[in-house]
Amino acid sequence: MTTTPAPAPHPAPSRRHPARALSAGGAVLLVAAFTQGCASGRVMSEAEFRGHLRQTEAAGREAVRQLGADPAATVDRRSMDDSSCKDDLGLDSEGVTRDQPSVTWAPGLSGPAAYEAALAKLRTAWSARGLEVEEVPAPATGRPGAGLRGIRTTDGHGVGLSLRPDWYSGDPVLRADGGCVRHHGYLARWE
Repeated sequence: MTTTPAPAPHPAPSRRHPARALSAGGAVLLVAAFTQGCASGRVMSEAEFRGHLRQTEAAGREAVRQLGADPAATVDRRSMDDSSCKDDLGLDSEGVTRDQPSVTWAPGLSGPAAYEAALAKLRTAWSARGLEVEEVPAPATGRPGAGLRGIRTTDGHGVGLSLRPDWYSGDPVLRADGGCVRHHGYLARWE
């Protein structure tokens, strides 16, 4: 009696190629969504951006005054750059710049008790204006400013305000941060 061999099983359909296609397609969609997010959004005129600089500094000056300090005497530095705000992918059109304006004041608080009193003053003042006040965790042990928690809020113009230990010195600093802004022109200096 002759037996016919059983037909060889068909190999299971390969799932690698569809998975690769889905993976590559997902990566393309992710990059497209990321670049669309970076490229979209309003671009301020040069005049609007200068107004935003003034609003940023004014918000910080008001907070410094609420601490009983002179903003002109305690201003520490003005900055326009933050590495996370730059257009590394080349998505912005010609003549559009990204800057992150911020002003920092060193109010010269004389120790932990004065710092805690300053936090309480700002928390009360910001809450009275209807602003949501968030706690900022204290730097870890061994870091500058270890043990000193901070607070932050965002005002009605979108300016971030915070009182917290400085990253490098650990001394308390009040910072007004205008956020990452796209604008026309290339501002050479803070006015």
